[in-house]
Amino acid sequence: MLKRIFRNIFHRREEKIKRRNARRVSTVSFLLGFTDSFFAYVLSLYFAEVLGSDNVGGFYLATFCALFIVLWFLHRIIRRIGGSVLLFFLAILAGVGLAATISIVPVGWAGAVAAMSLLMIVNVAWVSLDVILEQASDDHVTGRVRGLFLTVMNVGILLAPFLATRVIGRYGFSGVFLGVTIGLSVVLTISLLLLRRCNGCDSTKMRVRNAWRKMLGERNLLHIYSVSFGLEFFYVITMIYTPIHLYRIGFSYEEIGMLLTIMLLPFIFLQYPLGVLADKRFGEKEFLVGSVGIALLSVSVFVLFPNGDFLFWGVILFVSRIGAAGMEVMRDSYFYKHVDGGDDDLIAFFRTTKPIANISGAMLALSLLAFFPLPSIFILTAMVMLGPLYSAFRIEDTR
Repeated sequence: MLKRIFRNIFHRREEKIKRRNARRVSTVSFLLGFTDSFFAYVLSLYFAEVLGSDNVGGFYLATFCALFIVLWFLHRIIRRIGGSVLLFFLAILAGVGLAATISIVPVGWAGAVAAMSLLMIVNVAWVSLDVILEQASDDHVTGRVRGLFLTVMNVGILLAPFLATRVIGRYGFSGVFLGVTIGLSVVLTISLLLLRRCNGCDSTKMRVRNAWRKMLGERNLLHIYSVSFGLEFFYVITMIYTPIHLYRIGFSYEEIGMLLTIMLLPFIFLQYPLGVLADKRFGEKEFLVGSVGIALLSVSVFVLFPNGDFLFWGVILFVSRIGAAGMEVMRDSYFYKHVDGGDDDLIAFFRTTKPIANISGAMLALSLLAFFPLPSIFILTAMVMLGPLYSAFRIEDTR
């Protein structure tokens, strides 16, 4: 009896600490999301100016290949020093070493190389934050924890593109990267204050054969991997080429910023409620099917209206992110309900969807745009999304 009482007290205390750490990670995610979005959505415009062409996939392909190599060995670093220590180090390196440099040098190849490095490092920082968050969530609240994390992160992301495009219009790209320098300095300061005691060390180790064997034995994991790949492919293509496409059909930097802000609104309003509904009532399958279908149809429409009608583009971009927002939170909720602490290799393998999709997207775009106009890349994206749509229908629901 006494043992059970002490066990319950310890369990409540552990849950309280996890909830507190989850809130702290969400706070840092807001700041990192804002800083990341402040340059990520206009970076393709920077590369296009450097290259003098819309076919900027080569910059991203080189970056994502390097990122994949880093992520492959990242678990060893996190196991040694912990997620939050790595996050502090990356904030210093990215903010002081790279963003500040780009803000000083003129637009050119030196700045492009520094920008590629900055993009890679910020992506690694997100993985560090995800490791800390994973240790702060239990299976029965995974949807809510992930939904809250994504919602808070996306509030930060929502605000940044509009401000970034206005800064470009007034101060050029140097002003954007000066803002990134300041933002990463704030991320570092707040992280030191909030995350210094939740420096959990990731034990994940990449065992590709073991992970692939488990996925083949558990088809639901294989299907959710397919959904995750489709989402990340959708993200990389639309993040790189939507701003360029909007600029080419006549929108100003300020108008592009407003459209991108409208586009990101669904992430704020949908993800936490969807996470709660998936936990308590419906499961993830219905939301996944609907979300993938919406994303597929909306990106198909990108090529049908090659004109600068602000209202049309505001609506279609908004609808496209309804699909993406649903896919993102349902993917995370579903996957983390099907793994536990003993599935380190599966978790590590699942994290490869983003770099693999990024590399595939950049490579296919680079090849396609060498022969076809820019809108063709959106047709390709719609075709790729057919695979995740099939997987969403085949997946077994958690409810």
